[in-house]
Amino acid sequence: MAHPARLPSTADDDTAIDQSPDEDQKQRLAEQLEKQRNSLSTDRLDMSYGEILSMYDREELVIDPEFQRLFRWDICQMSRFLESVLLGIPIPPIFVAENDDGEWELVDGLQRTATLLSFFGLLYHHEKNNWKCDAVDLIPDLQGFDYRTLPRKFLLNIKRAPCRIEILRWKSQHDMRYELFSRLNTGGSPLTDQEIRNCIYRGVDATFNRLLKRASDHAALITLVCPTETQEKTLYMQELVLRFLSLHEGLEDFKAAYIKEHMTAYMKKAVHEGFDDHVVDLLFEVLDLLMPFGKDVFRFERSGFSSSLFDAITVGMAKNIVSIREMKSEELEEKIIQLKADGAFRGLTGSAASGKARVVKRVQKGIEWFS
Repeated sequence: MAHPARLPSTADDDTAIDQSPDEDQKQRLAEQLEKQRNSLSTDRLDMSYGEILSMYDREELVIDPEFQRLFRWDICQMSRFLESVLLGIPIPPIFVAENDDGEWELVDGLQRTATLLSFFGLLYHHEKNNWKCDAVDLIPDLQGFDYRTLPRKFLLNIKRAPCRIEILRWKSQHDMRYELFSRLNTGGSPLTDQEIRNCIYRGVDATFNRLLKRASDHAALITLVCPTETQEKTLYMQELVLRFLSLHEGLEDFKAAYIKEHMTAYMKKAVHEGFDDHVVDLLFEVLDLLMPFGKDVFRFERSGFSSSLFDAITVGMAKNIVSIREMKSEELEEKIIQLKADGAFRGLTGSAASGKARVVKRVQKGIEWFS
């Protein structure tokens, strides 16, 4: 028999009272809310899809190449959306951010916007342009039509269909922009943290993005990690390179609660303040030294790739590279085997392994281990 939920006791109430926010905290809350609200202003417009297509063609609507690359809808998804537009089914708004030049940068609504752009053959340098409709649920005879064969009446219906535009403007540019990308990314093809980082910071300076891309293609990294096709598409390999850089170069600045937030802070600093690209060559040297051990080097027995091992081994070796260069391959392999078997190190992996305390401790453990 099911028991009713336990009602809080008087002791529970007393505890709640003791732990309730004080007046100072309430004041800080009000100030933080006011500060963030003042950093963002919004506006909204109702436009036709034809106007949106024209803005893109005039380069007044910007879809950054790094963001455009994330257009992932397949023919079935694109056909269903086109069917919805033709039927007049209400469509969610798209979100744009107004930059200093008055241009609109797409923030949310990539899949829908790119679907119509590619249908009309307007999406810059994209292989999905000029696609033909697949069979759909409500209008099966739509199958096989593209923009050249669809009757003009229906093409005009698509271009005249209304779309709500939410316009975002902010003062504290890049932190808020990352939050907007992350929080508004609620569609069927969510972005990973690294995809969002690349979208944001490429708009500031693409140099660091290119560095991550070059490093992620390093043969030894690919061999040792063995990424899946999905991981490759979602920039997991670039994230691993960023992970190494943020821990090797920025461990002392680790102030965030979790590694992903630390990586974002590091990338922002690297883009705005510059970075030492020679550290990537150091990573390459470490990976090349690990190549004789194969993909199991970053894996515990009978497990998949371990980012915890990646942290400790790559940063630990890089910080001690002078002595590592003098070490025999058999000796290095034995040290790695012993690290995997070390109980204290294993305690820093597994659940909650992405929290600051465990990340910092295991990287420090790796630096000591290979010293």
